[in-house]
Amino acid sequence: MTAPYEARAERFVRELAELKIPDPAAARATLWLRLGGLLMAAGLVLGALAFPLAHATDNSLAQGDALAIGLGGIAAAVVGGALFLRYSLTGFLRFWLARQSYDLDRLGERLTPPASAPQGEPRHAVTPHTGPAPR
Repeated sequence: MTAPYEARAERFVRELAELKIPDPAAARATLWLRLGGLLMAAGLVLGALAFPLAHATDNSLAQGDALAIGLGGIAAAVVGGALFLRYSLTGFLRFWLARQSYDLDRLGERLTPPASAPQGEPRHAVTPHTGPAPR
Protein backbone atom coordinates (compact mmCIF):
# COMPACT_ATOMS: atom_id res chain seq x y z
CA MET A 1 0.00 0.00 0.00
CA THR A 2 3.00 2.31 0.38
CA ALA A 3 3.98 2.08 -3.29
CA PRO A 4 0.80 3.75 -4.68
CA TYR A 5 0.99 6.42 -2.00
CA GLU A 6 4.63 7.16 -2.81
CA ALA A 7 3.83 7.27 -6.52
CA ARG A 8 0.97 9.68 -5.83
CA ALA A 9 3.19 11.87 -3.65
CA GLU A 10 5.94 11.94 -6.27
CA ARG A 11 3.40 12.81 -8.95
CA PHE A 12 2.00 15.60 -6.78
CA VAL A 13 5.47 17.08 -6.26
CA ARG A 14 6.21 16.86 -9.98
CA GLU A 15 2.92 18.51 -10.96
CA LEU A 16 3.38 21.18 -8.30
CA ALA A 17 6.74 22.02 -9.86
CA GLU A 18 5.09 22.19 -13.30
CA LEU A 19 2.59 24.78 -12.02
CA LYS A 20 5.52 27.15 -11.41
CA ILE A 21 4.07 28.50 -8.19
CA PRO A 22 6.55 30.94 -6.67
CA ASP A 23 8.34 29.72 -3.58
CA PRO A 24 6.55 31.11 -0.52
CA ALA A 25 9.91 31.45 1.23
CA ALA A 26 11.22 33.90 -1.36
CA ALA A 27 13.42 36.74 -0.13
CA ARG A 28 10.86 39.52 -0.61
CA ALA A 29 8.04 37.68 1.12
CA THR A 30 10.36 36.77 4.00
CA LEU A 31 11.42 40.40 4.31
CA TRP A 32 7.81 41.59 4.55
CA LEU A 33 6.97 38.82 7.00
CA ARG A 34 9.85 39.80 9.28
CA LEU A 35 9.03 43.49 8.93
CA GLY A 36 5.46 42.77 10.00
CA GLY A 37 6.65 40.86 13.06
CA LEU A 38 9.09 43.65 13.91
CA LEU A 39 6.37 46.30 13.57
CA MET A 40 4.06 44.30 15.84
CA ALA A 41 6.77 44.00 18.49
CA ALA A 42 7.76 47.66 18.17
CA GLY A 43 4.12 48.71 18.47
CA LEU A 44 3.71 46.72 21.66
CA VAL A 45 6.91 48.21 23.11
CA LEU A 46 5.90 51.77 22.18
CA GLY A 47 2.46 51.27 23.68
CA ALA A 48 3.94 49.88 26.88
CA LEU A 49 6.43 52.77 27.14
CA ALA A 50 3.83 55.45 26.45
CA PHE A 51 1.66 54.54 29.43
CA PRO A 52 4.22 55.32 32.18
CA LEU A 53 5.41 58.40 30.25
CA ALA A 54 1.89 59.82 30.18
CA HIS A 55 1.26 59.11 33.86
CA ALA A 56 4.66 60.22 35.18
CA THR A 57 4.10 63.94 34.69
CA ASP A 58 1.49 66.65 35.19
CA ASN A 59 2.72 68.58 32.17
CA SER A 60 0.03 68.35 29.51
CA LEU A 61 2.55 68.83 26.68
CA ALA A 62 4.59 65.80 27.82
CA GLN A 63 1.38 63.79 28.22
CA GLY A 64 0.35 64.73 24.68
CA ASP A 65 3.71 63.55 23.38
CA ALA A 66 3.34 60.26 25.24
CA LEU A 67 -0.17 59.79 23.87
CA ALA A 68 1.12 60.41 20.34
CA ILE A 69 3.84 57.80 20.91
CA GLY A 70 1.20 55.36 22.19
CA LEU A 71 -1.08 55.94 19.19
CA GLY A 72 1.90 55.50 16.87
CA GLY A 73 2.61 52.22 18.62
CA ILE A 74 -0.97 51.07 18.13
CA ALA A 75 -0.83 51.98 14.44
CA ALA A 76 2.51 50.17 14.04
CA ALA A 77 1.11 47.06 15.76
CA VAL A 78 -1.98 47.01 13.52
CA VAL A 79 0.01 47.50 10.30
CA GLY A 80 2.59 44.93 11.42
CA GLY A 81 -0.15 42.45 12.29
CA ALA A 82 -1.75 42.91 8.87
CA LEU A 83 1.59 42.43 7.08
CA PHE A 84 2.46 39.40 9.17
CA LEU A 85 -0.94 37.81 8.64
CA ARG A 86 -0.94 38.48 4.91
CA TYR A 87 2.50 37.04 4.22
CA SER A 88 2.18 34.11 6.61
CA LEU A 89 -1.13 33.03 5.09
CA THR A 90 0.09 33.48 1.51
CA GLY A 91 2.41 30.48 1.62
CA PHE A 92 -0.20 28.28 3.22
CA LEU A 93 -2.97 29.30 0.83
CA ARG A 94 -0.74 28.80 -2.23
CA PHE A 95 -0.02 25.26 -1.16
CA TRP A 96 -3.69 24.69 -0.27
CA LEU A 97 -4.83 25.93 -3.69
CA ALA A 98 -2.31 23.73 -5.48
CA ARG A 99 -3.41 20.76 -3.37
CA GLN A 100 -7.10 21.42 -4.14
CA SER A 101 -6.30 21.65 -7.84
CA TYR A 102 -4.42 18.37 -7.70
CA ASP A 103 -7.19 16.59 -5.78
CA LEU A 104 -9.88 17.87 -8.15
CA ASP A 105 -7.84 16.69 -11.11
CA ARG A 106 -7.57 13.21 -9.58
CA LEU A 107 -11.31 13.21 -8.82
CA GLY A 108 -12.05 14.17 -12.42
CA GLU A 109 -9.89 11.32 -13.67
CA ARG A 110 -11.73 8.85 -11.46
CA LEU A 111 -15.19 10.08 -12.44
CA THR A 112 -14.53 10.35 -16.17
CA PRO A 113 -15.04 7.04 -17.99
CA PRO A 114 -12.11 5.75 -20.01
CA ALA A 115 -11.85 7.32 -23.46
CA SER A 116 -11.57 4.04 -25.34
CA ALA A 117 -14.25 1.60 -24.20
CA PRO A 118 -14.37 -1.76 -26.00
CA GLN A 119 -16.98 -1.80 -28.72
CA GLY A 120 -19.97 -4.01 -28.14
CA GLU A 121 -19.89 -3.53 -24.39
CA PRO A 122 -22.14 -0.82 -22.98
CA ARG A 123 -20.62 1.79 -20.73
CA HIS A 124 -21.73 1.79 -17.15
CA ALA A 125 -24.58 4.25 -17.06
CA VAL A 126 -26.41 5.49 -14.01
CA THR A 127 -30.10 4.60 -14.20
CA PRO A 128 -32.65 6.71 -12.39
CA HIS A 129 -34.14 5.22 -9.26
CA THR A 130 -37.86 4.48 -9.76
CA GLY A 131 -38.78 2.70 -6.56
CA PRO A 132 -39.35 4.02 -3.06
CA ALA A 133 -36.48 5.84 -1.39
CA PRO A 134 -34.10 3.56 0.54
CA ARG A 135 -34.25 3.83 4.30
